Amino acid sequence: MLARTRMNFMDASYLLMESRDRPMHVATLLIYSLPANAGPDFIQRLVTGLQLSTEFVEPFSLRLKNPVLKIALPIWMEDFDLDLEYHVRHSALPYPGGERELGVLVSRLHSNPMDFNRPLWEYHIIEGLERDRFAIYFKMHHSLVDGIAGVRMLQRSMSTRAEDIDTPALWSARRDDAIDSSSDTPDRWDLLESFGGGLRAASHVAKGLFDLAQAVYDSKNPSKLPFQAPVSILNHRIHSQRRFATQTYEFARIRALAKKAECTINDIVLALCSGALRRFLKELGALPGRSLTAGIPVSLRTPDDQAAGPAISFIIADLATNVADPARRLAVICASTRRTKGLMQGMPRDSIEKFSAALMMPYTLQMLAGLEGRTRPVCNLTISNVPGPKEHLYFRGARLEAMYPVSAVTHGQALNITCYSYADTLSFGFAGCRDTLPRMQRLAVFAGEALEELEQVLLGKSVKSK
Repeated sequence: MLARTRMNFMDASYLLMESRDRPMHVATLLIYSLPANAGPDFIQRLVTGLQLSTEFVEPFSLRLKNPVLKIALPIWMEDFDLDLEYHVRHSALPYPGGERELGVLVSRLHSNPMDFNRPLWEYHIIEGLERDRFAIYFKMHHSLVDGIAGVRMLQRSMSTRAEDIDTPALWSARRDDAIDSSSDTPDRWDLLESFGGGLRAASHVAKGLFDLAQAVYDSKNPSKLPFQAPVSILNHRIHSQRRFATQTYEFARIRALAKKAECTINDIVLALCSGALRRFLKELGALPGRSLTAGIPVSLRTPDDQAAGPAISFIIADLATNVADPARRLAVICASTRRTKGLMQGMPRDSIEKFSAALMMPYTLQMLAGLEGRTRPVCNLTISNVPGPKEHLYFRGARLEAMYPVSAVTHGQALNITCYSYADTLSFGFAGCRDTLPRMQRLAVFAGEALEELEQVLLGKSVKSK
Protein backbone atom coordinates (compact mmCIF):
# COMPACT_ATOMS: atom_id res chain seq x y z
CA MET A 1 0.00 0.00 0.00
CA LEU A 2 1.30 3.44 -0.87
CA ALA A 3 2.35 5.66 2.03
CA ARG A 4 0.23 8.77 2.55
CA THR A 5 1.12 12.10 4.12
CA ARG A 6 -1.29 14.93 4.85
CA MET A 7 0.40 18.27 4.22
CA ASN A 8 0.31 21.22 6.59
CA PHE A 9 -1.64 24.41 5.97
CA MET A 10 1.30 26.44 4.66
CA ASP A 11 2.17 23.84 2.02
CA ALA A 12 -1.50 23.35 1.12
CA SER A 13 -1.99 27.09 0.62
CA TYR A 14 0.28 27.00 -2.44
CA LEU A 15 -2.00 24.35 -3.95
CA LEU A 16 -5.12 26.31 -3.09
CA MET A 17 -3.65 29.33 -4.90
CA GLU A 18 -3.04 27.33 -8.08
CA SER A 19 -5.02 28.39 -11.15
CA ARG A 20 -4.50 28.73 -14.89
CA ASP A 21 -3.43 32.37 -14.52
CA ARG A 22 -1.45 31.70 -11.35
CA PRO A 23 0.65 28.51 -11.55
CA MET A 24 2.49 28.17 -8.25
CA HIS A 25 5.69 26.41 -9.27
CA VAL A 26 9.19 27.76 -8.68
CA ALA A 27 12.32 26.98 -10.67
CA THR A 28 16.07 27.33 -11.00
CA LEU A 29 17.99 27.98 -14.21
CA LEU A 30 21.52 26.55 -14.21
CA ILE A 31 24.15 27.40 -16.85
CA TYR A 32 26.92 24.87 -17.43
CA SER A 33 30.03 24.86 -19.61
CA LEU A 34 30.73 21.64 -21.45
CA PRO A 35 33.70 19.56 -20.22
CA ALA A 36 36.87 20.09 -22.24
CA ASN A 37 36.74 16.51 -23.55
CA ALA A 38 33.00 16.50 -24.33
CA GLY A 39 32.11 14.81 -27.58
CA PRO A 40 29.32 15.91 -29.93
CA ASP A 41 26.94 13.42 -28.26
CA PHE A 42 27.58 14.61 -24.67
CA ILE A 43 24.11 16.14 -24.18
CA GLN A 44 22.27 13.20 -25.74
CA ARG A 45 24.17 10.75 -23.54
CA LEU A 46 23.42 12.94 -20.51
CA VAL A 47 19.69 12.96 -21.30
CA THR A 48 19.58 9.21 -21.90
CA GLY A 49 21.49 8.48 -18.70
CA LEU A 50 19.21 10.67 -16.61
CA GLN A 51 16.08 9.09 -18.09
CA LEU A 52 17.40 5.71 -16.93
CA SER A 53 17.91 6.92 -13.32
CA THR A 54 14.82 5.32 -11.77
CA GLU A 55 15.60 5.64 -8.05
CA PHE A 56 13.48 8.37 -6.45
CA VAL A 57 13.68 10.14 -3.10
CA GLU A 58 11.16 12.51 -1.56
CA PRO A 59 9.75 14.86 -2.64
CA PHE A 60 10.30 13.60 -6.22
CA SER A 61 8.29 10.46 -5.45
CA LEU A 62 5.22 12.31 -4.17
CA ARG A 63 2.01 12.96 -6.08
CA LEU A 64 -1.40 14.22 -5.01
CA LYS A 65 -4.01 11.67 -4.07
CA ASN A 66 -6.90 13.87 -5.23
CA PRO A 67 -5.45 16.45 -7.65
CA VAL A 68 -8.79 18.15 -8.39
CA LEU A 69 -10.10 18.19 -4.81
CA LYS A 70 -9.50 21.53 -3.10
CA ILE A 71 -11.13 20.94 0.26
CA ALA A 72 -9.47 20.08 3.57
CA LEU A 73 -5.72 19.47 3.54
CA PRO A 74 -4.51 17.57 0.44
CA ILE A 75 -2.71 14.26 0.80
CA TRP A 76 0.59 13.22 -0.77
CA MET A 77 1.03 9.63 -1.92
CA GLU A 78 4.30 7.93 -2.82
CA ASP A 79 4.68 6.96 -6.47
CA PHE A 80 7.82 5.21 -7.72
CA ASP A 81 6.51 4.40 -11.22
CA LEU A 82 7.38 7.69 -12.92
CA ASP A 83 7.51 8.30 -16.65
CA LEU A 84 10.97 9.85 -16.90
CA GLU A 85 10.57 10.64 -20.59
CA TYR A 86 7.85 13.04 -19.41
CA HIS A 87 9.73 14.52 -16.44
CA VAL A 88 13.18 14.75 -18.11
CA ARG A 89 12.92 16.78 -21.32
CA HIS A 90 15.42 17.73 -24.01
CA SER A 91 15.24 21.09 -25.81
CA ALA A 92 17.59 23.02 -28.08
CA LEU A 93 18.07 26.69 -28.95
CA PRO A 94 18.89 27.68 -32.53
CA TYR A 95 22.70 27.78 -32.35
CA PRO A 96 24.34 29.93 -31.23
CA GLY A 97 21.73 30.70 -28.60
CA GLY A 98 22.34 33.81 -26.50
CA GLU A 99 20.94 35.05 -23.21
CA ARG A 100 17.92 36.57 -24.96
CA GLU A 101 16.93 33.33 -26.71
CA LEU A 102 17.39 31.39 -23.48
CA GLY A 103 15.28 33.94 -21.60
CA VAL A 104 12.48 33.61 -24.15
CA LEU A 105 12.46 29.82 -23.81
CA VAL A 106 12.55 29.92 -20.00
CA SER A 107 9.69 32.43 -19.98
CA ARG A 108 7.59 29.99 -22.02
CA LEU A 109 8.52 26.98 -19.90
CA HIS A 110 7.72 28.90 -16.73
CA SER A 111 4.31 29.92 -18.13
CA ASN A 112 3.18 26.31 -18.54
CA PRO A 113 1.17 24.82 -15.64
CA MET A 114 2.12 21.43 -14.23
CA ASP A 115 0.18 18.18 -14.60
CA PHE A 116 -1.35 17.54 -11.16
CA ASN A 117 -1.93 13.87 -11.98
CA ARG A 118 1.84 13.32 -11.86
CA PRO A 119 4.61 14.15 -9.35
CA LEU A 120 4.98 17.92 -9.54
CA TRP A 121 8.43 18.44 -11.04
CA GLU A 122 10.09 18.82 -14.45
CA TYR A 123 13.75 18.78 -15.51
CA HIS A 124 14.60 20.43 -18.85
CA ILE A 125 18.03 20.05 -20.48
CA ILE A 126 18.63 22.84 -23.02
CA GLU A 127 21.49 22.65 -25.52
CA GLY A 128 22.65 25.15 -28.15
CA LEU A 129 23.95 27.93 -25.90
CA GLU A 130 26.84 29.94 -27.30
CA ARG A 131 30.38 29.49 -25.97
CA ASP A 132 30.02 25.69 -25.54
CA ARG A 133 27.43 25.90 -22.79
CA PHE A 134 24.12 24.25 -21.97
CA ALA A 135 21.37 24.96 -19.44
CA ILE A 136 19.11 23.06 -17.08
CA TYR A 137 15.73 24.47 -16.09
CA PHE A 138 14.35 22.60 -13.08
CA LYS A 139 10.90 23.41 -11.73
CA MET A 140 8.89 22.03 -8.84
CA HIS A 141 5.64 23.07 -7.21
CA HIS A 142 6.03 25.52 -4.33
CA SER A 143 4.02 23.21 -2.06
CA LEU A 144 7.00 20.82 -2.19
CA VAL A 145 9.98 23.14 -1.94
CA ASP A 146 11.22 26.57 -0.90
CA GLY A 147 14.27 28.43 -2.17
CA ILE A 148 16.84 27.08 0.26
CA ALA A 149 15.55 23.50 0.05
CA GLY A 150 15.71 23.73 -3.75
CA VAL A 151 19.31 24.94 -3.72
CA ARG A 152 20.32 22.15 -1.34
CA MET A 153 18.62 19.57 -3.55
CA LEU A 154 20.60 20.78 -6.55
CA GLN A 155 23.82 20.89 -4.57
CA ARG A 156 23.43 17.22 -3.56
CA SER A 157 23.45 16.21 -7.23
CA MET A 158 26.74 17.98 -7.93
CA SER A 159 30.36 17.76 -6.83
CA THR A 160 33.17 20.20 -6.06
CA ARG A 161 35.49 18.11 -8.27
CA ALA A 162 35.38 18.13 -12.07
CA GLU A 163 36.69 14.54 -12.24
CA ASP A 164 33.68 13.24 -10.29
CA ILE A 165 31.49 12.20 -13.24
CA ASP A 166 29.20 9.80 -11.38
CA THR A 167 27.14 12.30 -9.43
CA PRO A 168 23.53 11.14 -8.95
CA ALA A 169 20.50 12.42 -10.78
CA LEU A 170 18.74 15.19 -8.89
CA TRP A 171 15.78 12.96 -8.01
CA SER A 172 18.05 10.16 -6.77
CA ALA A 173 20.38 12.23 -4.53
CA ARG A 174 19.74 11.35 -0.90
CA ARG A 175 19.88 13.75 2.00
CA ASP A 176 22.71 13.48 4.49
CA ASP A 177 20.43 13.62 7.52
CA ALA A 178 19.47 10.38 9.22
CA ILE A 179 15.87 9.26 9.47
CA ASP A 180 14.51 9.39 13.00
CA SER A 181 13.00 5.99 13.73
CA SER A 182 11.60 6.94 17.13
CA SER A 183 7.89 6.67 17.79
CA ASP A 184 5.65 9.46 16.56
CA THR A 185 3.29 8.93 19.50
CA PRO A 186 4.01 11.48 22.27
CA ASP A 187 3.75 10.48 25.92
CA ARG A 188 1.91 12.61 28.47
CA TRP A 189 5.04 14.61 29.31
CA ASP A 190 5.44 15.51 25.61
CA LEU A 191 1.84 16.67 25.57
CA LEU A 192 2.37 18.81 28.66
CA GLU A 193 5.51 20.31 27.14
CA SER A 194 3.64 20.97 23.89
CA PHE A 195 0.85 22.70 25.82
CA GLY A 196 3.36 24.85 27.69
CA GLY A 197 5.14 25.65 24.44
CA GLY A 198 1.82 26.73 22.94
CA LEU A 199 1.24 29.17 25.79
CA ARG A 200 4.74 30.60 25.43
CA ALA A 201 4.27 30.93 21.67
CA ALA A 202 0.98 32.76 22.19
CA SER A 203 2.72 35.17 24.54
CA HIS A 204 5.51 35.87 22.02
CA VAL A 205 3.00 36.35 19.21
CA ALA A 206 0.81 38.73 21.19
CA LYS A 207 3.79 40.89 22.19
CA GLY A 208 5.15 40.95 18.63
CA LEU A 209 1.80 41.97 17.14
CA PHE A 210 1.31 44.65 19.81
CA ASP A 211 4.73 46.16 19.14
CA LEU A 212 4.14 46.06 15.40
CA ALA A 213 0.70 47.63 15.69
CA GLN A 214 2.26 50.72 17.28
CA ALA A 215 3.57 51.63 13.82
CA VAL A 216 0.03 52.61 12.86
CA TYR A 217 0.01 55.38 15.46
CA ASP A 218 3.66 56.43 15.30
CA SER A 219 4.76 58.05 12.04
CA LYS A 220 8.42 57.73 13.11
CA ASN A 221 8.17 53.97 13.60
CA PRO A 222 9.95 52.32 10.60
CA SER A 223 7.95 49.08 10.82
CA LYS A 224 5.52 48.25 8.05
CA LEU A 225 2.24 46.40 8.40
CA PRO A 226 0.32 44.42 5.78
CA PHE A 227 -1.86 46.59 3.54
CA GLN A 228 0.19 49.75 4.14
CA ALA A 229 1.41 49.48 0.54
CA PRO A 230 0.15 51.88 -2.14
CA VAL A 231 -1.60 50.44 -5.19
CA SER A 232 0.79 50.36 -8.18
CA ILE A 233 0.79 48.79 -11.64
CA LEU A 234 2.29 45.68 -10.00
CA ASN A 235 -0.78 45.08 -7.88
CA HIS A 236 -3.62 44.04 -10.15
CA ARG A 237 -4.80 40.70 -11.52
CA ILE A 238 -2.28 38.75 -13.56
CA HIS A 239 -2.47 36.44 -16.57
CA SER A 240 -0.76 33.14 -17.28
CA GLN A 241 2.22 34.20 -19.44
CA ARG A 242 5.54 35.17 -17.82
CA ARG A 243 8.65 37.20 -18.55
CA PHE A 244 12.06 36.45 -17.11
CA ALA A 245 15.24 38.53 -16.90
CA THR A 246 18.59 38.02 -15.17
CA GLN A 247 21.50 40.04 -13.80
CA THR A 248 24.74 38.89 -12.13
CA TYR A 249 27.21 40.84 -9.96
CA GLU A 250 30.46 40.08 -8.22
CA PHE A 251 29.62 39.31 -4.60
CA ALA A 252 32.60 41.37 -3.44
CA ARG A 253 30.88 44.53 -4.70
CA ILE A 254 27.78 43.82 -2.60
CA ARG A 255 29.87 42.92 0.45
CA ALA A 256 31.91 46.13 0.19
CA LEU A 257 28.74 48.24 0.22
CA ALA A 258 27.30 46.35 3.20
CA LYS A 259 30.54 46.81 5.14
CA LYS A 260 30.71 50.53 4.36
CA ALA A 261 27.06 51.15 5.26
CA GLU A 262 27.26 48.84 8.31
CA CYS A 263 24.21 46.90 7.17
CA THR A 264 23.39 43.42 5.91
CA ILE A 265 23.77 41.93 2.44
CA ASN A 266 19.97 41.68 2.35
CA ASP A 267 19.67 45.43 2.93
CA ILE A 268 21.90 46.11 -0.08
CA VAL A 269 19.82 43.71 -2.19
CA LEU A 270 16.67 45.61 -1.19
CA ALA A 271 18.36 48.92 -2.01
CA LEU A 272 19.30 47.72 -5.50
CA CYS A 273 15.74 46.53 -6.11
CA SER A 274 14.34 49.78 -4.74
CA GLY A 275 16.55 51.92 -6.95
CA ALA A 276 15.65 49.83 -10.00
CA LEU A 277 11.91 49.95 -9.26
CA ARG A 278 11.99 53.69 -8.64
CA ARG A 279 13.55 54.40 -12.03
CA PHE A 280 11.48 51.75 -13.85
CA LEU A 281 8.14 53.05 -12.55
CA LYS A 282 9.19 56.67 -12.98
CA GLU A 283 10.04 55.99 -16.62
CA LEU A 284 6.52 54.58 -17.06
CA GLY A 285 4.97 57.54 -15.26
CA ALA A 286 3.64 55.11 -12.63
CA LEU A 287 5.74 55.78 -9.50
CA PRO A 288 3.43 56.09 -6.46
CA GLY A 289 3.94 59.06 -4.15
CA ARG A 290 4.09 56.68 -1.17
CA SER A 291 6.87 54.14 -0.81
CA LEU A 292 6.47 50.61 -2.12
CA THR A 293 6.78 47.79 0.41
CA ALA A 294 8.24 44.32 -0.09
CA GLY A 295 7.46 40.97 1.47
CA ILE A 296 10.73 39.38 2.57
CA PRO A 297 10.80 35.60 3.11
CA VAL A 298 12.91 34.69 6.14
CA SER A 299 14.23 31.12 6.27
CA LEU A 300 13.59 29.16 9.46
CA ARG A 301 16.05 26.44 8.46
CA THR A 302 19.14 25.62 10.47
CA PRO A 303 22.38 25.05 8.50
CA ASP A 304 21.98 21.25 8.79
CA ASP A 305 18.27 21.19 7.90
CA GLN A 306 18.08 19.37 4.56
CA ALA A 307 14.38 18.48 4.63
CA ALA A 308 12.14 19.22 1.67
CA GLY A 309 9.06 21.40 1.92
CA PRO A 310 8.77 25.13 2.62
CA ALA A 311 10.11 26.42 5.98
CA ILE A 312 9.81 30.18 5.81
CA SER A 313 8.45 33.17 7.66
CA PHE A 314 7.77 36.66 6.28
CA ILE A 315 8.44 40.25 7.20
CA ILE A 316 7.41 43.42 5.37
CA ALA A 317 9.99 46.11 4.62
CA ASP A 318 9.83 49.72 3.48
CA LEU A 319 11.60 50.09 0.10
CA ALA A 320 11.77 53.90 0.32
CA THR A 321 11.02 54.29 -3.38
CA ASN A 322 9.74 57.80 -2.60
CA VAL A 323 13.27 58.87 -1.55
CA ALA A 324 15.50 60.26 -4.31
CA ASP A 325 18.85 60.15 -2.50
CA PRO A 326 20.30 56.59 -2.64
CA ALA A 327 22.16 56.83 0.69
CA ARG A 328 19.08 58.07 2.52
CA ARG A 329 16.97 55.43 0.76
CA LEU A 330 19.32 52.73 2.06
CA ALA A 331 19.12 54.17 5.59
CA VAL A 332 15.31 53.97 5.56
CA ILE A 333 15.43 50.37 4.32
CA CYS A 334 17.93 49.39 7.04
CA ALA A 335 15.82 50.97 9.78
CA SER A 336 12.73 49.15 8.54
CA THR A 337 14.27 45.67 8.33
CA ARG A 338 16.17 46.09 11.61
CA ARG A 339 13.00 47.06 13.46
CA THR A 340 10.86 44.26 12.05
CA LYS A 341 13.49 41.56 12.54
CA GLY A 342 13.92 42.83 16.09
CA LEU A 343 10.31 41.92 16.83
CA MET A 344 11.13 38.24 16.18
CA GLN A 345 14.49 38.25 17.91
CA GLY A 346 14.56 35.69 20.70
CA MET A 347 11.39 33.94 19.51
CA PRO A 348 11.63 30.16 19.08
CA ARG A 349 10.80 28.77 15.65
CA ASP A 350 7.22 27.76 16.49
CA SER A 351 6.51 31.28 17.81
CA ILE A 352 7.92 32.86 14.64
CA GLU A 353 5.71 30.59 12.53
CA LYS A 354 2.62 31.58 14.53
CA PHE A 355 3.60 35.27 14.46
CA SER A 356 3.96 35.15 10.68
CA ALA A 357 0.66 33.28 10.31
CA ALA A 358 -1.11 35.91 12.42
CA LEU A 359 0.57 38.73 10.51
CA MET A 360 -0.47 37.27 7.16
CA MET A 361 -3.98 36.21 8.20
CA PRO A 362 -5.59 39.23 6.46
CA TYR A 363 -3.86 38.20 3.23
CA THR A 364 -5.02 34.61 3.68
CA LEU A 365 -8.61 35.82 4.06
CA GLN A 366 -8.16 38.08 1.02
CA MET A 367 -6.88 35.10 -0.98
CA LEU A 368 -9.74 32.82 0.08
CA ALA A 369 -12.23 35.53 -0.91
CA GLY A 370 -10.55 35.93 -4.32
CA LEU A 371 -9.84 39.63 -3.70
CA GLU A 372 -6.09 39.69 -4.45
CA GLY A 373 -5.40 42.20 -7.18
CA ARG A 374 -8.81 43.78 -6.64
CA THR A 375 -8.18 45.49 -3.30
CA ARG A 376 -5.17 47.11 -1.60
CA PRO A 377 -2.15 44.74 -1.70
CA VAL A 378 -0.62 43.25 1.42
CA CYS A 379 2.72 44.41 -0.08
CA ASN A 380 3.77 45.45 -3.57
CA LEU A 381 6.12 42.59 -4.42
CA THR A 382 8.24 39.81 -2.94
CA ILE A 383 12.03 40.08 -2.77
CA SER A 384 14.17 37.24 -1.42
CA ASN A 385 17.84 36.38 -1.10
CA VAL A 386 18.77 32.70 -1.01
CA PRO A 387 22.29 31.66 0.08
CA GLY A 388 23.80 29.19 -2.33
CA PRO A 389 26.99 27.10 -2.63
CA LYS A 390 30.24 28.88 -1.77
CA GLU A 391 32.41 26.67 -3.99
CA HIS A 392 32.30 26.05 -7.73
CA LEU A 393 30.29 22.94 -8.54
CA TYR A 394 30.34 20.36 -11.35
CA PHE A 395 27.68 18.06 -12.74
CA ARG A 396 29.15 14.99 -14.42
CA GLY A 397 32.20 16.97 -15.49
CA ALA A 398 30.34 20.11 -16.60
CA ARG A 399 31.18 23.24 -14.61
CA LEU A 400 28.29 25.23 -13.15
CA GLU A 401 28.87 28.81 -14.32
CA ALA A 402 25.71 30.50 -12.98
CA MET A 403 22.41 29.75 -11.28
CA TYR A 404 19.32 31.95 -11.41
CA PRO A 405 16.07 31.69 -9.45
CA VAL A 406 12.80 31.71 -11.42
CA SER A 407 10.06 32.41 -8.90
CA ALA A 408 6.25 32.48 -8.88
CA VAL A 409 4.08 35.59 -9.13
CA THR A 410 0.52 35.96 -7.95
CA HIS A 411 -2.56 38.14 -8.21
CA GLY A 412 -1.77 41.48 -6.60
CA GLN A 413 1.99 40.92 -7.02
CA ALA A 414 2.95 40.77 -10.68
CA LEU A 415 6.70 40.84 -9.95
CA ASN A 416 9.02 38.65 -7.90
CA ILE A 417 12.73 39.37 -7.48
CA THR A 418 14.91 36.60 -6.05
CA CYS A 419 18.68 36.26 -5.94
CA TYR A 420 21.08 33.37 -5.36
CA SER A 421 24.63 33.62 -4.14
CA TYR A 422 27.00 31.19 -5.82
CA ALA A 423 30.78 31.04 -5.41
CA ASP A 424 31.88 34.66 -5.90
CA THR A 425 28.69 35.97 -7.56
CA LEU A 426 25.18 37.14 -6.69
CA SER A 427 22.62 36.42 -9.41
CA PHE A 428 19.19 38.05 -9.68
CA GLY A 429 16.14 36.51 -11.32
CA PHE A 430 13.29 38.87 -12.25
CA ALA A 431 10.03 36.96 -12.86
CA GLY A 432 6.89 38.83 -13.83
CA CYS A 433 3.54 38.77 -15.54
CA ARG A 434 4.12 39.27 -19.27
CA ASP A 435 1.15 41.62 -19.75
CA THR A 436 1.96 43.78 -16.72
CA LEU A 437 5.69 44.20 -17.40
CA PRO A 438 6.28 44.54 -21.15
CA ARG A 439 9.84 45.88 -20.72
CA MET A 440 11.08 43.90 -17.74
CA GLN A 441 14.66 43.62 -19.02
CA ARG A 442 14.88 47.36 -18.31
CA LEU A 443 14.35 46.55 -14.64
CA ALA A 444 17.41 44.28 -14.65
CA VAL A 445 19.47 47.02 -16.33
CA PHE A 446 18.32 49.58 -13.76
CA ALA A 447 19.39 47.26 -10.92
CA GLY A 448 22.94 47.41 -12.29
CA GLU A 449 22.75 51.19 -12.44
CA ALA A 450 21.47 51.29 -8.84
CA LEU A 451 24.56 49.30 -7.80
CA GLU A 452 26.87 51.78 -9.54
CA GLU A 453 24.98 54.67 -7.95
CA LEU A 454 25.45 53.25 -4.45
CA GLU A 455 29.14 52.63 -5.13
CA GLN A 456 29.56 56.24 -6.20
CA VAL A 457 27.77 57.60 -3.11
CA LEU A 458 29.21 55.24 -0.49
CA LEU A 459 32.62 54.30 -1.91
CA GLY A 460 33.41 57.29 -4.09
CA LYS A 461 33.68 55.20 -7.27
CA SER A 462 32.97 56.90 -10.56
CA VAL A 463 29.95 55.73 -12.55
CA LYS A 464 30.78 54.13 -15.90
CA SER A 465 29.78 56.21 -18.87
CA LYS A 466 26.57 54.99 -20.48
